Amino acid sequence: MQSFSIHRWLGLTLALVGTSLSSSAWACACGCGIFDVGLPGLPVSGMNDQVGLQYSFMNQNWNHSGASGQAGVLNPDRQIGTNYYTLYGQHMFNENWGVEAMLPYWFRSFTTDTSGIPGQINPAPTPQSASVSSLSDLRIMGMYTGFSRDKSSGLTFGLKLPTGPVNVNPLLDQDTEPGTGTTDTLLGYYSMGNLNANWGWFSQGTWRHALNRYEGYRPGDSLNFVNGVTYNGIASTTNVIPMLQVNTMWRAPDQGGGDAVTGNANSGYTDVYLAPGALINLATHWQANTSLYLPVYRYVNGDQLVPHWMVNAGITYMF
Repeated sequence: MQSFSIHRWLGLTLALVGTSLSSSAWACACGCGIFDVGLPGLPVSGMNDQVGLQYSFMNQNWNHSGASGQAGVLNPDRQIGTNYYTLYGQHMFNENWGVEAMLPYWFRSFTTDTSGIPGQINPAPTPQSASVSSLSDLRIMGMYTGFSRDKSSGLTFGLKLPTGPVNVNPLLDQDTEPGTGTTDTLLGYYSMGNLNANWGWFSQGTWRHALNRYEGYRPGDSLNFVNGVTYNGIASTTNVIPMLQVNTMWRAPDQGGGDAVTGNANSGYTDVYLAPGALINLATHWQANTSLYLPVYRYVNGDQLVPHWMVNAGITYMF
């Protein structure tokens, strides 16, 4: 889309990969997939091949139930802190067809009360902690961008492959491990345009569905949507494009492999985040990005851990 100036700047770095995860008590709602849509991850045709590295941080230390916060003692999980590093690559075969791949690496710390029950106060807690450093599940996506002459809309489609380990630490359950053990289908869309000479808009969505079970466990379907705007009026003098995104994620409850007492009652949620950020042109071929994600609405099933905020930043090189 030649008229949309952000396309001359933007490299495609698609951050944090994987499904939304919860703990061995099935009591956390990270909303990780919310990073998988929006800038800087919109497909862009007509560009050279590119690689990127994206960093994301999430600290889940706030117990939530329904639409409000709850006492932390009602959740056996105490804290899940995760640093995600995602290596991304894109190759365009021509102006209409391309492929992208995303491979994440996790550094996760996890603390939980192994004798606790979600929704109940444990008078004699037995907290234990674990640390995980591992590759996670690989995503491979195809892109079709040929619906319009300016390439302003298109489709994405592909798979999340079960490449991440599922038995890293005995304290972690299936849904807390770096890998889910399932092959998931991914289907999405994107669209973008100009409001006027300085303002641009964009929209993107992705649906994820697990095609199989692993040891009885199937992660719930998820839908991720984003709508946002960019301001290009100061780009020529500051090399900065401010942006604002509204990210919405819906996650269905998981199936199988749940807590022995509560089953899958503490899984599934809806999140809405407001994400201010910026795209920055560093030098020829190099772009940087950063965003801060602030929750504006949450609804979780049962008792689940959520973060107060999330952050995402990265750098992209276009060949």
